[in-house]
Amino acid sequence: MGGTAGRPKLLTVVAVVATLTMVGPAAAQYDEALFAFNRGDFATAARQFEEVAREGDPDAQYWLGRIYEGGLGRPRDPVTAYGWFERAAESGHQDAATLRDRMAARLTQEQPAEARRRSAPGNAAKDREARDLIAAIQRELNRLGYRTGVPDGIAGNRTRTAIERFQREVGLDVTGMATDRLLDRLRVSGN
Repeated sequence: MGGTAGRPKLLTVVAVVATLTMVGPAAAQYDEALFAFNRGDFATAARQFEEVAREGDPDAQYWLGRIYEGGLGRPRDPVTAYGWFERAAESGHQDAATLRDRMAARLTQEQPAEARRRSAPGNAAKDREARDLIAAIQRELNRLGYRTGVPDGIAGNRTRTAIERFQREVGLDVTGMATDRLLDRLRVSGN
């Protein structure tokens, strides 16, 4: 009988350690997103953080809030930033709660409800629509000679700069924002 009495206990410890050290796809994607953020590839970081944030990861929600707050790889959007900070804060993320509370004073009474809507888990289809719109705008800007790079559906600095340049040159209000109206104007330009 000599050494089998401790074997079930040892197997339990091995199973617990193995479970605790496994890295799932969401954790790996979060790490890749953080790496992209730290090297300044904000467009990639935004895309990867958003996928993990929509799955409920409070750290990814916090970083996505920072991305929208700073206009890093996505258009600066304090309402969307507030929504992501709020979701992370609801999970106990203290830094997100601090930033959310600071931003609250700058929002109108209606904007917190809009922020919750934007960061809701079921908004993936709306996000896809926005990316499709931005990609279409990027294609049209490229066609007209405003270089945005490869149309990827992310309104980074090059895209915003190209939009602003186009808006300035055709006499529109310079906002740098991707809208359906802008896409319509781009499509009739240069024809």
